Order: sequence, then C-alpha cells, then structure tokens
Amino acid sequence: MSQNKKITKKSLLFVLLCVFAAGLVFAQSGTADLTKRFLQRADDQYSEMQYEDAFKTINGALKLSERDEIPGNVYLLATQIYTKLLEKMTKTKNFALYNDVVMNLQTYPKISDDPQVQKYVRMIQQMQADMKDEARDAKNREMMESISAQTQANNEEMVKTITQSQQENQKELLKGVTDTLTTTIDTMDQRADARSKEQHADNKRMIAIIAVGAAIIFVIIFLLVFLAMRASARASAIQAEQLDSTLKLIAGMQQTNNQLLLGGVTDLTGVGGLKSAGSSRWGVDALPAPEMSEEEKAELKQLVIDCEKLGSEIDAVTKRKNNSKNVSELVYKLAMQLGLNQNSSMIYFAAAMVYDAGFLAVPEDLLEAESLTDEQRMQLREHVDQYEQYLGFVPRKYWQIFKEAALYHHENTDGSGYKGLMGPDIPQIARLIHVAESYNSLISRRNYKQIMDKETAIQELESKPNLYDVDVVKVLDSIV
Repeated sequence: MSQNKKITKKSLLFVLLCVFAAGLVFAQSGTADLTKRFLQRADDQYSEMQYEDAFKTINGALKLSERDEIPGNVYLLATQIYTKLLEKMTKTKNFALYNDVVMNLQTYPKISDDPQVQKYVRMIQQMQADMKDEARDAKNREMMESISAQTQANNEEMVKTITQSQQENQKELLKGVTDTLTTTIDTMDQRADARSKEQHADNKRMIAIIAVGAAIIFVIIFLLVFLAMRASARASAIQAEQLDSTLKLIAGMQQTNNQLLLGGVTDLTGVGGLKSAGSSRWGVDALPAPEMSEEEKAELKQLVIDCEKLGSEIDAVTKRKNNSKNVSELVYKLAMQLGLNQNSSMIYFAAAMVYDAGFLAVPEDLLEAESLTDEQRMQLREHVDQYEQYLGFVPRKYWQIFKEAALYHHENTDGSGYKGLMGPDIPQIARLIHVAESYNSLISRRNYKQIMDKETAIQELESKPNLYDVDVVKVLDSIV
C-alpha cells in the first residue's frame, strides 16, 4: 500500500512538470507567432508605402522582442521602415512623428547607427533649424516694417506741425503790422480834423506837415515791416535747417535699423576712416565718415554683391549652409555695437563673407574626410594663405581689411593660433570673425546630438578667454 502511494506521487509530479514545459513551449510559440504576424503586417504596410502605420506596427514587433535578443529580420525591416519614414518627412516637412522616431533611435542603437537613418536625421535637424531662422527673420522684418511706418508717420506729423506754426506766425505778424498802420492813420485823421477845426487859417501848412509826418511814418512802418519779414525769413530758415537735421537724424536711425537686417546695401554713405591695426580700442574711428561720391557708392555696392556670390561658393564647398551670411551679419552687428562707424562696419561685413576663400584651393577629398592625419591637418591649415587668388576683385583701398580677415581669423589671444599673434596684435576684423564663426558653429553643428542653445554657446566662449576676445564675447551676449 505504501509503495503504491509513492508511485502515485511520482506520477503526479511528472505530469505537472510535463504540463509546465508544454506551457512554456506554447508561450514561446505564441510570442513568436505574434511577432511574425506583426512583421507580416508591417511588411505589407511598407509595400503599400503606408510608412506611418508600418512604423507603429514594427515598433510593436520590437517591443515584443525586448526581453530577448531582437531577431535580425526584425531589425532589417525596422531600419527600412525608419529610413523611408524619415525620407518622407524631409519631403513633406511633416514632423509629427519625429520625436517618437528619435526616442526609439535611442532605444535601438542598431537602427540609429544605420548611415541612411543618420543622414535623414541630420537633414531634418537642419530643416527645423532653417524653419526657426525663417520664422525669426519674418518676425524681424515685420517689426522693422512697423518701425518704418511709424517713423514715416511721425515725420509727416512733424512737417505738418512746423508748417502750420510758420503760417500762423506769418499771419499774426501781418495782422499786427496792418493793425498798427490802421491805428496810426486813424490817429492822424483825428488830429487833422481837430487841428482843422482849431486853426482853419493854417490848414494848408498843417496838411503839408501831416503829409510829411505821414510819409515819415510810412517809411518807419515800411522799415518795421521789412525788418519783421527779414526776421521771419531768418526764423523760417533756422526752422527749416532744424527740420532738415531732424529728418536726417531720423533717416540715419532708420537706415541703421534696416541695415541690421542687411537689406539696405545700396544706400551706403562714406567709407573713410578704416583702420587695419590690431588695437583693442574699439570705436576709435566712430566719428562720421566723409560723404561718398556716387561712384564710390556704386563701387562699394558692387563689392558687397561680389562678396555675397563668392561666399555662397565657399559655403557650397565647405558644406556649411548660410555660414558666410550668418557670420557676416554677426560681425556687422558686433562692429556697430562696439562703436565702429557705419562705413567701417559695412567693410567688415563684406570681408566676413569671404574670409574662408582659401578653402576653394583645398582638395575636395580633404574637406570631406571624416578623420585627418597630422600631415593633412597641416595641409588644411594652409587655406589661410590661399586667399589672394580669389580676392582680385577687392579694391586696393580695402585690401588690408580683407587680407587680415582671411589670414588671421584663426588667431587666439594667448598666441596659440595659426600665425602666433597675441592679444591686441590680432587685427580687429580677425577677432570679430573668430568669435562669430565659433558661435555660429556651436549653434548649428550637423550632428543633432551636439547642437547647443545660445546661452550654452555663449558660456562655452566665455570659458575660453585664452582663445577669444572677452570684450567681443560680452557684446555678443548682449545682442543674441
């Protein structure tokens, strides 16, 4: 009896083990079948170009495999779906699922490491940055149009007020002279009548005396009127001069605001007072520059146009979209804020568009290389010496500024730059470009994991006073 009980317990235990094993097999089979169905459905959606639905379906398959090693066929299909979805985003500019894609790329590094996936992620990052820049530019243009309209309205109101004031003054002056003449004639008539009644015998003599007196009074009145009119004309001339000065000041303010958006290149005035020294005395040439002739204005306008064209070629070769535009705008704003005059700031703006002209002489394979040997790095540094063959269009009177921009923009304040210049020995234009270029690079790197916001980029520049002019960095912090 005891032996039978033992056999029964062993049998029961064996049955339970078999049931548990069968359950495990069934569960694994069920997960595999479910994963297979997800894959089949995702593949069908992918074939029908329903990439958003395929993205959601393949994510389900990935989540089912999270506790185990994800099969290679799941990764393969997932990578294809992610690539097509990102490609579609670049064409439609619909980024609704982009944040979900980025989160999943961080979870599944095998997909994130795919070159095509990385390519489209970088493109989307750049497109989003460009859209933000366009929105900011549109807002700035709207603001400047509002300021321009308000300024014009204020000018018209000022002219109207001054004109009305002049007319009222002239009317009051004329009325006063007329009243004085009328009163004098009335008085003379009254005296003539009284004297005629009292001395009828001396009538003729008195009439003669009165006539002489009237003539004298008329001459006096004429002199008074002439002096009053001359004083009025002089006052009007002074008011007109004041009005002209006021309008010029307002126009200058408006021109400066417009040129901060770089939209008024054709209205430049004066180019005198350029300095090419490396002095730290910002603003020493901030006095108004001499008025330029029409020929000089046309020359400067053509120089800016040529620099914009060459800057676009440099950006295309170096794969840095809008670099010349962004750096030159920052250099212009920094120069104006530091106290340089309008003309010097515009020449700095032009030079900052073509400071990297030497890159046009660097072989394309060297520019596109992901890693460089020491010899290649030295070869790349030689671009600062290759500028001259591309800047032949620059007038000789501006040549020194363009030369310093191209040759010394990699100089550091501690002397560790390409040419070994230190501190105030570095030309002003080179210090401005060094700060502007580094800042633009920090906020627009193509690798989306390395892009910095403006505050972080400023802090990065401030932390390296051995590289950048601290005065320029402070001004940059106040304008961005």
